[in-house]
Amino acid sequence: MKTLDRDTAKHLFEFYRKHRDGIRIKSEMATICLICGSIHVTPKDGDDLMLICFNCGVDFYRYECKACSKTIDGRDPQNPGCRVCGLRICTCGVCGCPAVDTH
Repeated sequence: MKTLDRDTAKHLFEFYRKHRDGIRIKSEMATICLICGSIHVTPKDGDDLMLICFNCGVDFYRYECKACSKTIDGRDPQNPGCRVCGLRICTCGVCGCPAVDTH
């Protein structure tokens, strides 16, 4: 993940904190925590689908859809949680459930 400068990170944080639609499309948002604004976000140990903020400890889903390769971000309202498996549902309709492929 590419490191952002402080001003860019602050601008993105302020915008996406209020307007979460489309956060999945902005690749830079993978490195910004929407809780505290920190840019100290890295992959979570033991879970390759999640990222974690080292500043406040919040973790969130951000990964590539196995069906269409689009980015899924748990902070984006267009990627709601699946009621069956808990993963996020992609905008293509796939969540990754072992038993059910679409919702």
